[in-house]
Amino acid sequence: MINATSLKIKIVTMKKLSLLTGIMLMFFLTSCRDIVNSVLDALPPFDVPFSTNLDLPFASVSTTTYTRTPEIPMNIDLNAKIKENNPNFSINNLKSVKLNTLSLDYVSSQLGNKLDVIKNAKIYVKAPNQTERLIAYAYDNTNPNTITFTLTDEEIIEYFRTSQNSLIIEIMASKVTADQIKMKMNSGFKIKVQL
Repeated sequence: MINATSLKIKIVTMKKLSLLTGIMLMFFLTSCRDIVNSVLDALPPFDVPFSTNLDLPFASVSTTTYTRTPEIPMNIDLNAKIKENNPNFSINNLKSVKLNTLSLDYVSSQLGNKLDVIKNAKIYVKAPNQTERLIAYAYDNTNPNTITFTLTDEEIIEYFRTSQNSLIIEIMASKVTADQIKMKMNSGFKIKVQL
């Protein structure tokens, strides 16, 4: 009887010891992976801002369908931006590009209208040999001063392997107007680079 009890205690102890060893090994391996990843991320993610002023004529903007604006050239040279952060890296080390902020801010207008004349807006990114990709949208806007966009969290790395990148805005008006509105676009792209 004593041998059976002692055997059960040994088995339970061995199971606990095995479980404890497994947990410690998993913790150690996870820590090693984090260390390796932090070494590989020698260049931490960084933001590349893009801002421009836009003059949008509203004479032909519909209240029922989207009207497309001319392309807005960004011409962001990520190779140069990466080298500014660390000369040992280049566009070949690019691992991720995502839009992380986008807004349109009212500047002025000819007839006094503000940004609440824009009901809905969509923003697309474009580059040679790439299909246009929706990267942000705003629906049911009522703010006269700023339109803040919902971001699609799309990976857009291929659009930035070249410096010939641009944005396209599609807008739907909330009312018919012949005004021309000047606005400032503020955007930022989160860039990740790795060896």
